[in-house]
Amino acid sequence: MSNAADGMNYAPKGKPAPVCGPGEFRFAAVALDHGHIYGMTNGLKEAGAELVKVYDADPAKVAAFRKVHPEAEVASSEAEILEDPTIQLVAAAAVPNLRAGLGMRVMA
Repeated sequence: MSNAADGMNYAPKGKPAPVCGPGEFRFAAVALDHGHIYGMTNGLKEAGAELVKVYDADPAKVAAFRKVHPEAEVASSEAEILEDPTIQLVAAAAVPNLRAGLGMRVMA
């Protein structure tokens, strides 16, 4: 996931520079429609965040994501992630016409 010529799947890797300690900032990944979710996840983990769950309606996308981030527990639904009070941020790469609705559900 580091081919810069392929913008869809480009996921840069930086140097870890944690700003939080283990368990202090938990996040999940949903809506794996675009490869940028890998870059977002890399950046959050490099900052010290803990990836705890992943969900997408397409099991193949979840399987591919877990090959790179095996620590992510597979959630049974988006609601499982949104209802988890320990998750402090939801990273998402939904297709554009679905982003606003997802954002509203996350902030509800």
